[in-house]
Amino acid sequence: MGAATGVDGLLSQRGHNVGESRGLPGAREGVISFSGGFPDPARFPYTEIAEATARTMQTHGQWPLQYGPSMGYEGMLDFLVEKLGKHQGIQCSRENLLLTAGGSQALALLCDLFVDQGDTVLSEAPTWMGAGRIFRNVGAEVESVPLDGEGTRVDALEERLRDLKARGVTPKFFYIIPNFQNPSGVTTTLARRQRIVELAAEYNFAILEDDAYFDLRFAGEKLPTLYTLDGGRRVFYFGTFSKILAAGMRLGWIVGDPAMIGRMGGLKAEGSTNPFAAHVAFEYCKDGRLDARITDLIETYRRRRDLTLGELDERMPEDVTWTVPDGGFFVWVTLPESVDVQRLLPKAREAGLEFSPGPIFYFDGSGRHRLRLSYSYVEEDQLARGVQLLADLIREVSSEQ
Repeated sequence: MGAATGVDGLLSQRGHNVGESRGLPGAREGVISFSGGFPDPARFPYTEIAEATARTMQTHGQWPLQYGPSMGYEGMLDFLVEKLGKHQGIQCSRENLLLTAGGSQALALLCDLFVDQGDTVLSEAPTWMGAGRIFRNVGAEVESVPLDGEGTRVDALEERLRDLKARGVTPKFFYIIPNFQNPSGVTTTLARRQRIVELAAEYNFAILEDDAYFDLRFAGEKLPTLYTLDGGRRVFYFGTFSKILAAGMRLGWIVGDPAMIGRMGGLKAEGSTNPFAAHVAFEYCKDGRLDARITDLIETYRRRRDLTLGELDERMPEDVTWTVPDGGFFVWVTLPESVDVQRLLPKAREAGLEFSPGPIFYFDGSGRHRLRLSYSYVEEDQLARGVQLLADLIREVSSEQ
């Protein structure tokens, strides 16, 4: 932390809640990084984006360079209406949609809409560490709901809800990543999705459905969204172009009730989300180009997943287990009780290996025997070496007991 200044005593509660954040996690030269959930840079459509930018400037006049409507560029909203209907089975219109600066701003806006300091929210645990940061920043009290191989444990969710009701507490929402969950890689089953929707109606809370990895399915049956199961009454569905186009575009979306979408538009201090990027993304995505790209990405990431799982099978000690995701970017590894990830991590960094330690995905410091491997960013010729390094270090730490 920096040195104290004369304005420290003037900080808001949110200013006190937030910690410092500088730089990006993950990749460094000479390091095998399983850490950040970054897209594969070799698959970025460099030439196509350049061509889409040229078309944008040739055909859209002043508008890519102007302030835009608060809900977002209409061409992109219309594209999303078509995409969501075709792929996600979500029937909506422009009035249901808000363009955002990625999925992270979508979640932050939903928290601004619902959460006051001290309010209670429910979340899967483990979960995306960015969600933890957002919840902390708004001063939310988080009740964790554990996962298993079938996703959210609805028995535990119902138990939490009964306990909160007995204490006179109504949670504002339940946050869920239903497909290829970050960090666990698991997918919540249809029966559990249906039960979550029933509980939301019974206990009067909203559902925030973060579906950042929806399009990157390698295996298994496509499941209906909670938004569709609910009929769009209590569910806010959000996604992002970060995984399927380019993270640097900083474009995402929220689908929800038009009245609530309008309120979130009013919460966006910047007004329209990046009109230039939205126009360029539209020019790239239209005419089936995005569908073709997603097909290519699925093949790339399926191959990375299969290579990673094969190396884990071959090299890991017998008492190490891991999830087998049907899509997305992540494998969740459980270590033997004798191996604390906080002792393993510095040894790994010294050896030129990065991964994400389990505790950063929990709200209470749990996960000391777990870690996340992201296979999306690691070059294929480095996967075997990286997994071998990790296996050797696990054996080393285990033998020190």
